[in-house]
Formats: sequence, structure tokens, C-alpha cells
Amino acid sequence: MRYLTLTLALFGFTYFANAQSSDLVPKDPEAKKILDKLSAKTKAFNTITAKFEFKLVNEAEGLNDTQAGSIILKEDRYIVDAGEQQIISNGTLVWTYLKDVKEVQISEVDEDDEESMLNPTTIFTMYETGFKYVKADDNTIAGTSVNVIRMYPLDPSEKPFHTVILNVDKAKNQIHSIEIKSKDGNTFIYTIKDFIGNKEYADTKFEFKTPAGVEEIDLR
Repeated sequence: MRYLTLTLALFGFTYFANAQSSDLVPKDPEAKKILDKLSAKTKAFNTITAKFEFKLVNEAEGLNDTQAGSIILKEDRYIVDAGEQQIISNGTLVWTYLKDVKEVQISEVDEDDEESMLNPTTIFTMYETGFKYVKADDNTIAGTSVNVIRMYPLDPSEKPFHTVILNVDKAKNQIHSIEIKSKDGNTFIYTIKDFIGNKEYADTKFEFKTPAGVEEIDLR
């Protein structure tokens, strides 16, 4: 569960932008303009389909691990795939499928978790609530020109990280990558490899059918 838990807890950081500027002090007007434009585009999609690369780096401990994953979002429904792990939710139930051990855990959606870092439905717009931010110098990453916004939690004592660097693709007006620096020395980097908006999915896609031979663990 290691990588997928990190994906939900840390990559989930980036989806919930409700333009609550009162939460963001001090405000950098130039950064806010970029975030507002990004938020407006993202919210216009009925569905989001994305592939991403997740990297965990800790130079002191010699860590440099990489894993690929994908996510599909439709309203309060989602599918997250990362290697041998898959999480599916229809908005009411959550199925956590551990393919390598042939086990699926079934739980109810935590209604109190809508705006938390653990909710994948908040994956692309969460950057505006609870953070102060400032625009840094522009950068070029692997040939892509990006706006760089440095973000800091308003209440650092309540967060496991101290800094988030959001890189926004200038040409596409979408997230290129996110770098999250945690207090324990780890750096988590998420790079969006593919992004498609408004791809059609039936609601039934977000229902899990337990394969033969897979054990069900009901946590409801």
C-alpha cells in the first residue's frame, strides 16, 4: 500500500480550488492570477483522466524510487491505479484492491474527508485552501516552460510537509508537476504525463466486481 497511500495523501493535495482567497495570506497577486486561471479551466471538465509519474527522493537515505500511475475522476467517483494496487469509489463505497495478495477491502466514503489530502476527488484544485503562496522565477522543465508557485501551509504544525512547489505549464494552462517537501527529509514529486478532459465514462465503470479467488474484507 506504500505508493498508493502516498498518492492519495500527497498527490491528493492538488485538486480543491474554491478561490477562498481569505485563506491565503499573504497573497501574491501574480500567483493568484495564475491559480485562478488554472482553477477555472480544471473546474470546467466533467471528467479528468490523467497519467502520472511519482518519485520519492531522500538524498540522506539514498532513496530515489519511481512509479507510474493513473487516475480517473468523475464528480465524487474515482479510479486510481498504481502498480499492484487499485482504489475505486462510486461516491458511496471505496474498494481497495491489492492485486498481489488477492484481497479487496470495502469501506464507506468518509463524508468528513471531502476537502482532506486523502480524497482523490480533490486531486487537481486543492492548492488554494489553507496555503499562502508566492510566484517564483519561471523555469523550463524537460523543454516545457512553466510558471513556478511556491506554497506554504498556513498552519505548518498540522501538516507533514513544509513547502509545496507547483509548476504550471504555460502553454497548456494545466499542472505540469508538483514537488512536496516533507519535514522528515523526503521529497515527493508528481509529474503529469498525460491529461484528458471530458472523456465519457458510464457511472458503472466506478463499481468494483470482485474477481474469482479474491478475498473480500468488509470494513463497513
